[in-house]
Amino acid sequence: MRQLLNKLALRFFGPVREGRSAATLGRGARELDDLRRAKDQEIQSAWDHAHKLDAALQHLDAFVRSGGHTANASWRAYEVLAHAFGEKLPSVPSVIVPDFAPTEQDVRIAGRLLNAYHRAVAEETRRACAPKGDCWAWIRTLQPDFLGTLERNDPAELAAYLCNMGRRDATIGTDQGNLEYDKLQSDPAYRDLLALRFKDKLLTLAEAVGAVAYENPEQGPWGLALHTDADTLVSAIERVLGLDITPPPIDGGLLKIQTGRGLFCERDCQALFTAWSLRQILGPTDGCSLCEIGAGSGRVAYWSRRLGCASYTIFDLPHINVIQGYYLLKAQNEDRVSLYGEPRPSDAGGTTVLPYFAMDEVPPRSFDLVLNQDSFPEINAAIVRGYLSWIKTASRRYFLSLNHESKPITIGGGSHQLSVPELVAETGGFHRVSRAPYWLRRGYVAELYRVEVAAG
Repeated sequence: MRQLLNKLALRFFGPVREGRSAATLGRGARELDDLRRAKDQEIQSAWDHAHKLDAALQHLDAFVRSGGHTANASWRAYEVLAHAFGEKLPSVPSVIVPDFAPTEQDVRIAGRLLNAYHRAVAEETRRACAPKGDCWAWIRTLQPDFLGTLERNDPAELAAYLCNMGRRDATIGTDQGNLEYDKLQSDPAYRDLLALRFKDKLLTLAEAVGAVAYENPEQGPWGLALHTDADTLVSAIERVLGLDITPPPIDGGLLKIQTGRGLFCERDCQALFTAWSLRQILGPTDGCSLCEIGAGSGRVAYWSRRLGCASYTIFDLPHINVIQGYYLLKAQNEDRVSLYGEPRPSDAGGTTVLPYFAMDEVPPRSFDLVLNQDSFPEINAAIVRGYLSWIKTASRRYFLSLNHESKPITIGGGSHQLSVPELVAETGGFHRVSRAPYWLRRGYVAELYRVEVAAG
């Protein structure tokens, strides 16, 4: 022991000189003990934190596995989140929107939609331009109830279907669909997971528009933001955007998270952010004309109009036009939405929903910006090349692509390996202005291209 004390004394106090007492050495030993205990506490604290994190991850894994997922799907379900959740999962209240009974307005709207749909199908047949191949056969396999309802041409039947299409096969690939609805009804753990994902999107939207600070894993608190009260997030977003962001209450059968300001799903958040992004690109949009190729349920068009866009035109498949037309006619004034074969408002403003082949009728330089999101990589390459060539003529300023770059993608038994940047470069006539991750979907890229308009 004496030898050990002498070594420690030599290290910490230098050579022991005459007059240095055993008490001094003892005090040094006590200081060393205090230092050891402090380090032990730090190590124990780190171990405690590691155990809590491990427990939380095991909880999440068990949470997702209980929904019948594989281990790989379990971790992918976690990785789709943009935020950590700390030591416990947030509790996110959710609801599957109850069914709506069709009203006289719904039947009237359904009548307009059926007229436009059958007019479009007849013209598509006349032009012999209907989609062909495995992809179209795959769509018909996925959506037989919806297509059958359209073919029976009964406005009352279609109105009852569209009121609650969140639980029907019409919304497969756009919002939810019948298969997802059945899983949500039978699997509470899966429902909770999706609700958490929707809350994650709402938080990301708030961060993206600058309504709340962007959580940083390198500095400051981490894993706390996802626990922020949803009403607080909604209020913060509204202050920045300057408008009420409550989604229209028309999504029967759709899973949404509950807030004091309405019900939200991830598509609501994505559409609102995309519409806000369009305004950031173009500045005030009250004099702008926008176009979207493949518009899902039409939510971006709705929020763009709410944010001041003068004119918005959608091009899509005729049966998807029915989904878009219903959402927009219910969410907006009916006289501000025109369908295929109907006259546009006298001031050429409002929202127009058209089949894809009507693109040929658009005069050159009709739009300030053409948008495509979440569809070009999954379409036949020849069709995408045709769209890009058309965009070079139709747009007077920009093309905005919000798409993934995953390869390969298997659809309807076939593999597609499309890359929007590669096809744009191949087509020519575009200058890329910016490329950045798309805030609202991990793995998606926002690419803004300026259309190179030829002189003369």
